[in-house]
Amino acid sequence: MTTPTPPVAVARWAVGLAVRLLPRAADRRRYQAEFAAELYGLPVSDQLRYAWGVLSRVFALRAALGRLSIRSEEVAVHSTTAGQRFRCRYMRWHDWRPFSDPDGGRYVACAVCRKEHGGWDSVSGGFMGGAGGGGAV
Repeated sequence: MTTPTPPVAVARWAVGLAVRLLPRAADRRRYQAEFAAELYGLPVSDQLRYAWGVLSRVFALRAALGRLSIRSEEVAVHSTTAGQRFRCRYMRWHDWRPFSDPDGGRYVACAVCRKEHGGWDSVSGGFMGGAGGGGAV
């Protein structure tokens, strides 16, 4: 078994320069490790090509990391009262609201118990058979 080719100095320098431009220290550590790991085992010409690719795309990565923050995408969780839960479970009065799934699809569910509404028409973008909003189902 052959030993993997270690990264050449120019490729390490280019990857190090690229990650210095990332916004947060955690991102810099993560991508430094990932980019350096990709260099091992590659021939020198491929290492240089890979390092150039990282450098050429670092501003796009920086923009994506600055825009996407897991903390900012978290859905605000609201507390429910015992009365709201009682209303959903026993009286079947739900508070129907539109939601979206991670794939971009839309659906309607109760804001309290998250039961999905069966009468949502995805083609017209509304409830089938009338104006729906609140009410028993």
